Amino acid sequence: MSDYEHKFQAAMRELEQTNIWRSNYSPPALRLQRRLGQEARPPHYASFWRTMIGYGFWFGGVWGILMWFAQWRALGYSMTAAVITAAVAGVFFGLMIAGYYAWSRRKHRLSNWDEL
Repeated sequence: MSDYEHKFQAAMRELEQTNIWRSNYSPPALRLQRRLGQEARPPHYASFWRTMIGYGFWFGGVWGILMWFAQWRALGYSMTAAVITAAVAGVFFGLMIAGYYAWSRRKHRLSNWDEL
C-alpha cells in the first residue's frame, strides 16, 4: 500500500469516529478524483488555500455558465461583467467552504495529514 493510500485510509478512519456526515468528508468530487487516479486528500485535510481555490474555481465556473444561459445573456450582461460576477461569487464561496473545513478540522481535533 502506498504512503498516500495509508494516509487516506487513516484519515477515513479518523473522520468516521467524528459526528461529521460521510457526505461531508467524502464528497462526490473526492470520490471522482480518486476514481480518476488522483491522490486527493479529504477536504478536512487539504490546506485552506487549496480548498478555497478548488471549490471557488469550480463553483464560480459552473454557476457563471448556468447564470449566463439562464439569465445574464437575456438581461444583456456583457461577458466581462459575467466573468467578474462569477469570479467574485467563486471567491466568496471558496472562502466560506475553506473556512468551514478549517473550523471543522479544529473542532474535531483532526490530525495533520503529515502525521497520519
